[in-house]
Amino acid sequence: MKKLFFIITAMVFISCNDSKNSDSDTSERVNTDNISADTLPPGNIQEERDAIQTQTEPPAVAVALDGNYRKIENGEAAVDCNCNCIEIDFDRPTEWCIDKDKLYITARTQKTGENSAEVYFVSASREVEPDREIPWNDFDKNTPVATINFTEDGGAELDWLGFSTNGEISTDYALYGKKTLEGTYKKQ
Repeated sequence: MKKLFFIITAMVFISCNDSKNSDSDTSERVNTDNISADTLPPGNIQEERDAIQTQTEPPAVAVALDGNYRKIENGEAAVDCNCNCIEIDFDRPTEWCIDKDKLYITARTQKTGENSAEVYFVSASREVEPDREIPWNDFDKNTPVATINFTEDGGAELDWLGFSTNGEISTDYALYGKKTLEGTYKKQ
């Protein structure tokens, strides 16, 4: 038993001396005159460092897309907000003007991507002397009436699609909203 203990201790001692010698051999082989802060480590080590640096960079700050937007007309923001402004709220329906001083709907906005959304008809909210009776109850509530693409400069491009019935565009009512809502908006 004593012999076994002595042999194991001797092996550990010899291996420790070998690793000291190999460390000193390595340091003798490296030319320290050529090392600087600009010297890149070998390929795999540099790739690992780059990966770690990439992982530790702070995430990009998400821009809030909901809020109030004012329509741009002739390169300028509209002065009058009646039928020239939209409110985008991804948590609750908002009122949208589809015919100035006459027709307003409640619509919900749903994100479809990082910089895009769709607008869905919920109900009629106000009718003031409409030109004709509109079949609000027939319009689809799960087919988008508009799409919105948000721009890098804080704006939005709204494309009015129109009301749908049974998945088909209701051509008799397609112009409601198109003239008033379609266009470019700037966040207020």
